[in-house]
Amino acid sequence: MKRRERLRRVKLALAARRADALLVLSPENRRYLSGFPPLDVSLTESSGALLITRREQFLLTDPRYREEAKECAPLFEPVIYERGLFAKLKELAPLLGLKRLLFEELYLSVAGEKALRKALPEVEHLGVRGLVEGLREVKDDEEIGLLRKALEIAEEIMTRAESLIRPGVSEKEIAAEIIALSHRLAEGPSFPPIVASGVYAARPHAEPSEKELKPGEPVILDLGVRYQGYCSDITRTFCVGEPTPRFRKIYLLVLEAKRAAEKEIAAGVPARRADLAAREVFRRAGLEAHFWHSLGHGVGLAVHEAPALSRRQRRRLKAGHVVTVEPGLYFPDWGGVRLEDMVVVREGGFERLNRLGFLFEA
Repeated sequence: MKRRERLRRVKLALAARRADALLVLSPENRRYLSGFPPLDVSLTESSGALLITRREQFLLTDPRYREEAKECAPLFEPVIYERGLFAKLKELAPLLGLKRLLFEELYLSVAGEKALRKALPEVEHLGVRGLVEGLREVKDDEEIGLLRKALEIAEEIMTRAESLIRPGVSEKEIAAEIIALSHRLAEGPSFPPIVASGVYAARPHAEPSEKELKPGEPVILDLGVRYQGYCSDITRTFCVGEPTPRFRKIYLLVLEAKRAAEKEIAAGVPARRADLAAREVFRRAGLEAHFWHSLGHGVGLAVHEAPALSRRQRRRLKAGHVVTVEPGLYFPDWGGVRLEDMVVVREGGFERLNRLGFLFEA
């Protein structure tokens, strides 16, 4: 879906809600609609916003991003503010005849909303969510190609990181190499890499520590990169040295759960079925209580986006959804195993984007 078509759909949504404009604050939504690449440094420091009316569209940013903003013309008119976003909106509102303004409520703080209302006291404000994210869910062929490339780079990094797994190497050493390679081969990591060994591998989102790897321990590597804005996400689990019988047994069970889940992935199928299929494998083994998170999530311009593969999800999958499939089992006294691939939902099934294999085959 090209940018003009994306904008057309946003403007149809504006008309349906009888609104004059949408203020886009999400970095991923900004890039999706305009091509503007900078990310926000923090919650309190924005790189800019899009103001989309029924007839025009503006890219509002500060002088630091003047050159990047020019690259979004002529589709978006660059507007540089010196005194902040809300002061500029105060200038533009009467010129554009704004009476009803939608804003992305998930990306505006309470302080920001107060500032917006103070700047535009005569304008009705309505917080919305999912307006642009709904468009982003289904990926076109160009987007899938970029996701495929991002994953190809991540798999190369995973292979290089695997070569560092040996006794005496610390988790932080491996994480540092992953981050360096992410910047060298892509735009950087799509999220802080997870390197978790031994009992720390029982923490699904463990942070790399000074801990050194020991023989026989499981090691979870979870990493991804950004390529032209699009993210990848892959997890593999390794054993330091020769795999132990316990490691092999748990690994093969997780792999079985992953494949059972993938059999339930197809356009029109309820998203929860894949999650439930993985849980059924673990339930039969008496280990469902050790699966502590949902099966997967969407991936695109954000590394975590809709749709979720969760037993609580009530929506159906659509062709063009790109999701992760990442079952895991975690034992605080030992560690854990997680295996993660990215797949595209297709009519009648799915397409696996990964090329990297596994230590064992079920």
